[in-house]
Amino acid sequence: MKLYARYLLKSFLLTALLVLPLLAGIYALVEFFDKLDNITKAKLPLSYLLYYILMRLPEIFLDLWPIGLSLAALLSFAFLARGGELLAFRTLGFSPARLIWPYLWASLFLSLIFVGALEKVLPRAAYEARFFWETKVRHKEPKGLVLRGKLYFRGVNSFFVGQVISNDVRRLKDVVYVRLDSKGLPLQIIWAKEAFFSGREWIFREGVMKERGDRKPRWFSTKTLALEFSPETVLVVKRTPRLQSLKDLWEQRNFLLKAGLPALQAESEIAYRLFYPFLAVALILWSLPSLLLQKGKQALGKGLTLGVLGIAGGLGIFLLAKNLGDAGYVSPLLIQPGALLAMFATGLFYLFKVRT
Repeated sequence: MKLYARYLLKSFLLTALLVLPLLAGIYALVEFFDKLDNITKAKLPLSYLLYYILMRLPEIFLDLWPIGLSLAALLSFAFLARGGELLAFRTLGFSPARLIWPYLWASLFLSLIFVGALEKVLPRAAYEARFFWETKVRHKEPKGLVLRGKLYFRGVNSFFVGQVISNDVRRLKDVVYVRLDSKGLPLQIIWAKEAFFSGREWIFREGVMKERGDRKPRWFSTKTLALEFSPETVLVVKRTPRLQSLKDLWEQRNFLLKAGLPALQAESEIAYRLFYPFLAVALILWSLPSLLLQKGKQALGKGLTLGVLGIAGGLGIFLLAKNLGDAGYVSPLLIQPGALLAMFATGLFYLFKVRT
């Protein structure tokens, strides 16, 4: 790495270490006061609320990452401008693109690390936060468990296991249902390729069943049973896409599409977690050149204002594209990266047009 790039990035990284925790702290503080009333009504210690907020931090950092990183780049650039370093660099013949490239590469590298680290901690932490809140604060008693995309339910005289393929736990695949007698021995065993909940009954499709006394298992195409288990009995925590890993979301998407069902929620979450952090790179492209264009006594103030407006505008465009995908107008897997690429292209065009 060249000496000038190290000099620029030192300020950027130090500012990012201040800005990101500061924004997350403000977000957490709002969350703290929003949930405080629930804690006091439940007569629980504040440590419960602090633990809940701690588990919420990965989600908070995901939502704030592009804003925090682009603001850090803008502020560090402003500090250099205020101290006269930018003017010195320009006097030495450094082009705007050459000054901004280190910020772009650093934000790209940091976002790659962030996406990988987030996948390791986000699903588990998000589930823990919701499960902790529903069971410890709202005192709901779980009667089942969804773990790593699989549902486990133990009834009075039965158990039920299946791979969840819909967020409301109404559609499962690779389902096993076993009904037991008073001694814990199996009376009926069912395996099905797919099962879904309709009304008050479970409908099993393409499976095999064996009951006590049967010599051979019997194959069936469709079988309907009224079971003690329903999605409501296990959904202490609603299984949203945010609680699942990208691998589980991709498998869910493929299964739903194969079954002819919409997979917008899964696709939107996949695209958001993969591409949204890289919005930081585009926002830097949209904000930093504004500082270099300004001249005169109020150049710094104008540049910062335009930079913040660029960040807000870029964020608004991406979220608009996400909402269009969520509404089903365009596939989320196309419109979110498409919007990001369009912002990269316009940002680069803007950057290379800045020659002053």
